Amino acid sequence: MVHKLSQSAGRINVMISSTMVDLPIYRSEVRDACLRQGMFPLMMEYLPAANADGMAESLRLVDEADIYLGIFARRYGYEPEGYSISITEMEYNRAVERGIPCLIFLMHPSHRLSTEIPEAADGAAKLEQLKGRLGTKHVVNFFESPADLRANVVNSLSQYHNSAPNSFHNIGAIPAPPEPYIAHPYTLLQTKDVVGRRGEFELLTDWVHKSSSEVYQARILNIVSIGGMGKSALTWKWFNDIAPRKMKPLAGRMWWSFYESDARFENFVLRSLAYVTGQANDEAQKPTLSEAQERLLRVLDRRPFLIVLDGLERMLIAYARLDPARIPDEVLDEQTSNSVGSQSFQPVGDAQLFAGNKLLRRAADPRAGAFLRELATVKASRVLVSTRLYPADLQAVTGEPVRGSFAYFLPGLSDDDAIALWRSLGNTGSPEAVLSLFNTFDKHPLLIQALAREVARNRHAPKDFDGWLRHHRDFNPFALDLVQVRSRVLDFALRDLDPNVSVVLQTIAAFRMPATYDTLTALLVGVDKLFAAESALDAALTELEDRGLLGWDRRANRYDLHPIVRGVAWNNVRDADRLNIYSRLERHFESLPSVREDEVESLEDLTPAIELYNTLIGQERYDDAWSLFDERILKPLWFRLSASREQASLLEALLQDKYELLTKRKALFRLANPEAQAGLLDTLASAYHLIGQPGMAESLYKDAASIEGQTGGKDSVVASKEGDAGNQINRTEMTEKHIRIKLSALCHLSAVRRLSGKFRGSIAAAREGLNFAREHGDSVWEATSLRYLGLVLAVLNDVNNSEKALMHALSIYRRLGDEQNQGTTYAFLAQRALWMGEFEAAEGLLKEAWRCAEKKKYKRDFIRVSRLKGAAALGLNDFSKANDQFHHALTVGREAIFVEEELPAIVGLAELRRRQKDLRSANELLSDAWQPAENGPFLLSLVDAYNVLAQIKVDEGDLDLSLEAATKAFRLAWCDGPPFIYHHGLETARKHLSALGAPLPFDLSETNPVSVPIDEGEID
Repeated sequence: MVHKLSQSAGRINVMISSTMVDLPIYRSEVRDACLRQGMFPLMMEYLPAANADGMAESLRLVDEADIYLGIFARRYGYEPEGYSISITEMEYNRAVERGIPCLIFLMHPSHRLSTEIPEAADGAAKLEQLKGRLGTKHVVNFFESPADLRANVVNSLSQYHNSAPNSFHNIGAIPAPPEPYIAHPYTLLQTKDVVGRRGEFELLTDWVHKSSSEVYQARILNIVSIGGMGKSALTWKWFNDIAPRKMKPLAGRMWWSFYESDARFENFVLRSLAYVTGQANDEAQKPTLSEAQERLLRVLDRRPFLIVLDGLERMLIAYARLDPARIPDEVLDEQTSNSVGSQSFQPVGDAQLFAGNKLLRRAADPRAGAFLRELATVKASRVLVSTRLYPADLQAVTGEPVRGSFAYFLPGLSDDDAIALWRSLGNTGSPEAVLSLFNTFDKHPLLIQALAREVARNRHAPKDFDGWLRHHRDFNPFALDLVQVRSRVLDFALRDLDPNVSVVLQTIAAFRMPATYDTLTALLVGVDKLFAAESALDAALTELEDRGLLGWDRRANRYDLHPIVRGVAWNNVRDADRLNIYSRLERHFESLPSVREDEVESLEDLTPAIELYNTLIGQERYDDAWSLFDERILKPLWFRLSASREQASLLEALLQDKYELLTKRKALFRLANPEAQAGLLDTLASAYHLIGQPGMAESLYKDAASIEGQTGGKDSVVASKEGDAGNQINRTEMTEKHIRIKLSALCHLSAVRRLSGKFRGSIAAAREGLNFAREHGDSVWEATSLRYLGLVLAVLNDVNNSEKALMHALSIYRRLGDEQNQGTTYAFLAQRALWMGEFEAAEGLLKEAWRCAEKKKYKRDFIRVSRLKGAAALGLNDFSKANDQFHHALTVGREAIFVEEELPAIVGLAELRRRQKDLRSANELLSDAWQPAENGPFLLSLVDAYNVLAQIKVDEGDLDLSLEAATKAFRLAWCDGPPFIYHHGLETARKHLSALGAPLPFDLSETNPVSVPIDEGEID
């Protein structure tokens, strides 16, 4: 029977009631059983130690609970003075009064606790007395061990399971210092203790006591490591167990985790301020973000607080994406140049230089990066950071940490700690042989753990490494590189897995996204399935986690594998078994209802469709996969989520050779149908366009527009009108859908050519699309072609024709009732007004653009309008509004990977900082723009950036560099030559050169008036 609970908030709270002294191991198993069911465990040990009235606190937890879960031995609780019953029994009585489900688990009479007093060991009488006092109707089962108890709890809680998303956020009252403020509890969601790390604990302790070296003078200490090294566990243990004793006097301490979905930078600043000032939450919300930052820094400068920022990498550009947990460690290190001074994660002896981009380690929100630098200057407080990547905002141009910051790259375990971990798992073996192996993979804790579990289960020589080696002479990883060693170790760690546990691992390896507990239960538990009860699945997942093979995200109750584990596990699956796994996944995900586009709020909402797509790819059913993507995934992924990187990643599976695409820009299809090929190229090009590669997108759009239908006969093929993308139009064979794909490709081809400064080609593509749309009677794409034509004409300063084209497009959209496209057209008109210096007119147009954007709520529409609002406000010298709008556009644009708007937002902010006389910040902002603008290329943004730089250098008194920047801006803005020039950028550069008394690189006499060959009949 499935029970329904009265709560409806999605999160089910379970009060775990027992004595903490007698049953700590049992309580931790029950805690994880709750988390496995997606329920939130309420436990006394995670309440602040400062709360003196334990009884009142325990009863408060019962009042917050949806389920009461009691664990009782014969000696079942402490009876406080003045009370005839124990606190545990009081908790139970309160739960009964509230009428919530009560689940009681009793220790079997034959089982004894190590802490039990002799006279309590006679179980029969005590058990009967206990059952009488508690009420037998609530007694669920007996247990004989922690594992037995956990299995019973998992099966019992499954009756109350709620598949609604959980919330582990702690948004309640903020305590008054010095009571610690733990915004996002960590120990609650952690099962393993820290092994060793004595040197690191000493480093942290010395950091707050000594001042004789650089590390001890730092106000921000960054613990940097790859996944699985234990950086969060290390900082959590020091924060709770050591810092309170060593940091005296201490005004207060705060733990904040950026892994939580509510842990945005703004929330951190506001809640931190509320804590350090002792203000209530509502009071802390009153100041603006900039005011809150200033007040918070003043308090931290005067009073000694300890602030821990866990998972800081989630604030950085590299993680500003929808699936940050799935980025491979090695790839991320190389892409981001993750090094500080001489420290990095490069293996010793590897001479290959990082080819990465330090920009990816900057804060996605520049305000956060600036705040980090300010934190490094406070005098009284200390900030401890755990992060996957060292923030580039705390790094000087020399590569060293800025003054006040220090980076400690957490290595693998020390020799003693590695041996201690090995021994703690019950294994023996000569230290020399064991360490010789461990050194091949840098003594990574998870790999030690994985191999230890395999050796412990060896049937020939259990727990004996030397004996295990004698029976596995083919195990010789010593000549391999680091990645190969990891694969080799994991391959052996998988060999002796129980067959059912192997099936669970292989099933999870088949998923593209992290697998939810609900999905695994549906696939593996039930009649005629792998497991009869959920407790068996729980045991399998626990074993995989204990071996270090499986990652369990307890917050979301999802399960995933490290890329190397996934590769090794999947390579061990036979072809026939792979097809069986894919078939099971297909049946499951195909049976789930589709989510409406307007209901999609996150990538998780598309999980069934994406996993179904992945299974079709795995079965080499590529045409079916494309049809599914086109019908169920494309629109919400493209419009609702702006998930362009994920879109590209999914679609690349439909190409035979991604390398061929990236190097030769040639697509080799796994699809046979020309319409599907054209659709694939168009949507793939759109993804590359948004993630900052318009050059790559151009060739794909061009190819998409060139693909025609199957020739139906000589008479069916006619020459197309003027254009450089298409060659022939097949009237009889091109479907309506194929026609729309061609139109989409032509319009977006015009867009990427405009961004790249190819204005002649941009106009040609827009005109070809316009003629093609009219020939086929497609009003939507006729208006869209006019819109793109109008914008490129505005770039050229063709005032009249640009307005005519844009207004004609707007009138068509109005006639069609298409408000979303009306909003985009208003935004284009606003951009035109900004280039002409009409800032108030732009503001009026942007009000209309925002109103229209509210209808569909597409993320890119809001980003575009916010950036343009910032530019209009800057033109009107409203610096506060410009600051807010530019930051919103930049931060959300980075999250959505909308580089087309991210770059002008950066340039706009740089100009704002220049006008505010903050030249250092202006230079730093521009440093983020050069590489993506050049790589795109995004010529308009590059010209604007050089023009801002030219004025910055004038303000700094460096006229030589100003001249160099202005000259580059002028030459780049020249583009194809008059009339195909970036007029606004060229005029700005001309004014800089004139003020500097420098000659112009080219003759401007041909640029005014602009004469672009446009037939007015096309745009009227």
